Amino acid sequence: MLTKIRERTADALLRPEFLCGETNFRTIAEAIACAIFISQGEQLNYVNRAAETITGYSREELLSMNFWDLVGPDCRELVLKREGTRHGSARQYEVKILTKSGDERWLDISTAMIEFDGMLASLHSAVDLTERKHAEEKVQLLAVTDPLTGLGNYRRLVEALDAEVKRTGRTGRPFAVLLLDLDQLKKINDRYGHLIGSQTLCRLADVLRAFCRSIDTAARYGRDEFAVILPETTAAAARLVASRIRSRLATDSIHPPLSASIGVAVYPHDGETIGALLRTADCELYGMKPV
Repeated sequence: MLTKIRERTADALLRPEFLCGETNFRTIAEAIACAIFISQGEQLNYVNRAAETITGYSREELLSMNFWDLVGPDCRELVLKREGTRHGSARQYEVKILTKSGDERWLDISTAMIEFDGMLASLHSAVDLTERKHAEEKVQLLAVTDPLTGLGNYRRLVEALDAEVKRTGRTGRPFAVLLLDLDQLKKINDRYGHLIGSQTLCRLADVLRAFCRSIDTAARYGRDEFAVILPETTAAAARLVASRIRSRLATDSIHPPLSASIGVAVYPHDGETIGALLRTADCELYGMKPV
């Protein structure tokens, strides 16, 4: 509701009855929570108090800058496309800015060409969307995260596999998949209880995180089943990772002791579809399961 009020207030600033009276404009602009930036050419000629608050810069600092100094590099092309708006017509878009402290903030920008101090100028009114963006990111992350281990879930696994198949199609370089099954989880649950059983799953997840590169994806996709996707990795390199994971589990001093069966498959040699690839790894995994 507050955002809607701010948006309506910002829209009001673009109406002719406000634009024709500079005193009216400045009075309202200083009172609202919406940030206002006015530039003639590249130079900022006017900013309001809210612009100082959102950017972290003082008014004097802002008036020595241009709007490009605030907009993040990945959003500048969008701003450039919007700069050619017609006189009096507002356009709306979202940009990411960098504050004085280096933080990133998302702004919902309405921009229009107005007359200011007797000259044509660009007016940018901005509503801070940062909290909403962060909330959206959290929701998106929860949708692909296993709540117990913090690894990716089945949805994240499928997304990552699809992305790697496409990458291999572009580059011709293979990727590997490790399928892991925590051994004897039922016996652990029966003997020590489900709380300890859950903790063992988290212990395995921690080991996978420790052996994952930043480009790898580790996921829990079943009760005691995990997967690791290793981009641009050969079969030999994938088996080395699997061996290190088994060794790390074997040397863990925490009780109860853990072990995992691990199957390896490499795309496209071991399967030209995701289903075929996973079946190959699954067959190898169950061939290693203890009796």
